[in-house]
Amino acid sequence: MKPWILASALLISCTMNIKQLPPIPDEAYAKGVSAPFCGFIGPVAIVAGGANFPDKPLLEGGAKRVYRDIWAFADNAWTRIGLLPDSVAYGATFPVPEGLVLAGGQVDGKPSDKVYLLRLAEDGMMALDTLPPLPVPLAEAGWTIYDSHLLLAGEGSVFCCAVGEYEWKEIAKMPEQGVQPVLYACAQGIYIWCGYNPETKKENTYGWMLTGASLEGDLQWMAAPEIPDDGMSVGATAAVLPDGRMVLAGGVNRVVFSKALHNTPEDRIPYLSMAPEEYHFRSKVLVFDGDDWTVLVDDAAFALAGPGVAAAADGSVLIAGGEIKPGVRSPLIHLLK
Repeated sequence: MKPWILASALLISCTMNIKQLPPIPDEAYAKGVSAPFCGFIGPVAIVAGGANFPDKPLLEGGAKRVYRDIWAFADNAWTRIGLLPDSVAYGATFPVPEGLVLAGGQVDGKPSDKVYLLRLAEDGMMALDTLPPLPVPLAEAGWTIYDSHLLLAGEGSVFCCAVGEYEWKEIAKMPEQGVQPVLYACAQGIYIWCGYNPETKKENTYGWMLTGASLEGDLQWMAAPEIPDDGMSVGATAAVLPDGRMVLAGGVNRVVFSKALHNTPEDRIPYLSMAPEEYHFRSKVLVFDGDDWTVLVDDAAFALAGPGVAAAADGSVLIAGGEIKPGVRSPLIHLLK
């Protein structure tokens, strides 16, 4: 990797067409899910797992439900093509030549170390292969793909494996502990925005960059530019475009989120009772190339936390579900082209 040169935070606007896809034809999924596995296998969009509150809202004491259904979008319709071994949300999705690698996530409320390769069979249904497990159970991790390697960040470490081998190993310690980080790698280095520390209740609004000659050897962390719109990675989901840039959608508002971290029990109902727009989730869909940030689109439909995000081979971006406020999901699924 090349030595890092300070990247600017220049925002360049551009436009994309927004197409709303049909809803998933399932009573529970039709209410929207957050944190699903999300990706493309060729032209076929995949949404699997995820979580929501289908019976009663969180405000009314509703219970969260986590799913194991695998849905495929082709010929302008969603079809259930199989089931995951477990009900999973908050996992990582990697596009690889054979299909999608699904790693980690929460199973029964606990982080998982399970990794699978999801393929499409000739009949359009799913085929699922078990891959080597992660070094440690991981949920709400950051993930990215670069130079035929998969990278994961969570539990204080950055892990890596080669596509096709899938033997994970630690390559670096994170500069700070963080939940829901965003991870991205390009020729300049490995970027990480660290989320928040649940023990100290400290939010991290700045980024770091790991530089070195390769994904192995002497690697060093340096400061990197913030994500625009107050810098929070919490609630944001990223994917890698065909040209190697990162697309990022969703994210909480730093001021609102920081205040909520210190809420008392008496604050719970007033906080959960606010209108969606009062949470000020990030409505901009952003692209980062290692130097500049680009605004693909700015629309209230994308003011989400924890959406599924995936990039197709033609550069289209799928944005599926996510929260519009704590405990309330969006049923909408969009394709940006």
